[in-house]
Order: sequence, then C-alpha cells, then structure tokens
Amino acid sequence: MFKVAICDDNEVVCIEIERNIIEFFATENIQYEIDVFYSGEELITSLKEEEKYDLIFLDIELEAVNGIMVGRFIREELMDDNTQISFISAQTSYALELFQVRPIHFLVKPVAKSQVHKVLEKTLQLQGRQTKYLCYKSDRTEKKVPYRDILYFSSEGKKIYIHMKQGEDCFYDKLCNLTIPATDFIRIHKSYIINQQYVIQFKFDRVLLSNSVELPISRMYRKDVRKQLSLWRRED
Repeated sequence: MFKVAICDDNEVVCIEIERNIIEFFATENIQYEIDVFYSGEELITSLKEEEKYDLIFLDIELEAVNGIMVGRFIREELMDDNTQISFISAQTSYALELFQVRPIHFLVKPVAKSQVHKVLEKTLQLQGRQTKYLCYKSDRTEKKVPYRDILYFSSEGKKIYIHMKQGEDCFYDKLCNLTIPATDFIRIHKSYIINQQYVIQFKFDRVLLSNSVELPISRMYRKDVRKQLSLWRRED
C-alpha cells in the first residue's frame, strides 16, 4: 500500500492535489490511500499515533505549526528519513530551512498537475515500486508494455497501433479511451498521441521523434501542444 498525506489549510488546494494523485494512480498497478489534513497539528497527531506515509505534500504557510516545523518533527523527533516530503508554498524564499528537512521537491502554488505526478513518480522510483504499463489484448492474448518504451500511438479505423522502440503492435480500441500518464503523453492529432520523452524537435505544425518519424500537429491541438511541450522543456 502506497500512502500519501496532503496537508494544507486551503481546501481547494487539497482537493486539486488529491484529484491529481487519483489520476496518476489510474495508470499504476499499485494500491494507494490518501489522507487529508488541514493543519500541522492534525498531521503531527496522526504521526504520533504511528501512522506512516510514503509521501507527504506539505504546505509551508500553515498557521501555528507550519510545514517546516512538521518537517523537522518528522526528521528530528521521529528520526524518519524514509518519508518523502514535498513542500508547497506560494513563496520561494525558504532555501536554508528546506535544506535541513531534506525534501524530495518544492512545489510553487498554483500547483501544476505535471509536478504532482513527477513527485509521485520520483518517490516510486526511489522505492523501486514503479510499474507503469499499458495493458491491452491483441490476438486474444493479454499483453503489457512499459509506457517508457512507447514512442507514440496512432489510430487507423478501429485499431490503435503502438509504436515502440522495438517493433509495433496493435489492438482494437479508440485513442480517446486510452488511460495514459499525462506527464508523458500528449495528443497532437485525432490520429496521434506522442510520448514527449522522444520529441527531439517541434515546429508550428509538426514534431520530429527520435526514430526520425515526423508527425503532424493538427490545427485544433497546436496551441495546447506548443504550451505543453514548452512547459516540459522548462521543467526538464
């Protein structure tokens, strides 16, 4: 069981992060639980009762007991170096205090979905538990392929073609029905979904992938594609 805690005194922020976590685990074969706290005192009480979390999204600007105080409680009083802490703040001036708590990440409000997903991915990778696969049925056989090996999806008629680093495969379905990691994939055309990890060049109306395949970006997706690819580049 992968356990996540969200601690923020803003209910809207908690709801949004929880929604992003649920979306992330839709593509993971891992059981998970999410607990939400609206104050540092609540979270500390839970931790004192020996509740354990793999990852905590922790707001810094909490009243009374702030996020840094909670982080120090976890590291210094509980002597817990295994729980990953991702701080959340509307400010960026906490370098020294954060260094002492050793967080896995620092997220600036408003928190982007892609950033929440990346923190989850990194935590799972550190634990050796990440198992992201596309599961599908082809020729009456159940198959699965790691998402990291998929360059792009294409559709033709009622079939989806999976273009991988090593070969291709296909199955019956529609692209709109695919549940895939939003941190990695983006739709660029009614017939194409690409893995951003393999984009080596993108222009106004097309992208070039690492296997030298060039794919068109249709008019209706151009604005979103340009925005998302630029965001990914900045994050990288």
